[in-house]
Amino acid sequence: MPAVEDLLTAAQLPATVRDAADPERLPLMISAASLALAAHVGYPLHRRLGVVESVASTGGRYLWLRSGGVRQVTRVEVCGVELPAAAYALDSAVMGRVLARGEAWPFTGRYSPGVSSTPLHVEDTGELLVTYDAGWVTPGQAALDAALQVDLPADLQLAVQMVVGALVHGDGAEEAVSESIGGTSLTRATDEDGQLPAVPARARRLVARYRRPRQGAA
Repeated sequence: MPAVEDLLTAAQLPATVRDAADPERLPLMISAASLALAAHVGYPLHRRLGVVESVASTGGRYLWLRSGGVRQVTRVEVCGVELPAAAYALDSAVMGRVLARGEAWPFTGRYSPGVSSTPLHVEDTGELLVTYDAGWVTPGQAALDAALQVDLPADLQLAVQMVVGALVHGDGAEEAVSESIGGTSLTRATDEDGQLPAVPARARRLVARYRRPRQGAA
């Protein structure tokens, strides 16, 4: 049975990949490849409705949600009070950036001691809650619910095909970045954790525009 996270079905794979795979393991490979691609971009890619997120704020004009691929913001609460929809706007759907149209977002975190306290350290205090829908209808979700129509972008679908192909054929994950034929020296590309990447370089380039930086890296 497909999973909601599955970014493709076996029927969407190239015949060269599908025919070379163990039929019993192929569904697991599709799920593993889909999860690997989502981990690479930094957030789930399947459609999620009514996500409630507590957001830390520096007190500026923008809020950054942890998810990308945000479809719409349906509710914002500050200290338990719902803001009118006209007070904010989804400024970047891909990056999950929400704009304050009027006053800046309130600062959340610790203030310096004293009479004239100033913002000191940004923290997620739970005072600022954003409810939103995010992600796209995946082939896995459509297979589980015939009423849904797949709207996953083509570049994401092609990228996950490449990841599955690398898993099936055992190539693409280990990529040479430098090689010396005479000295038999080979250097492999690694990710930021120093591990061999699960997502091949061509697939990473395809999904670069969807990728969110790690928390604390931006």
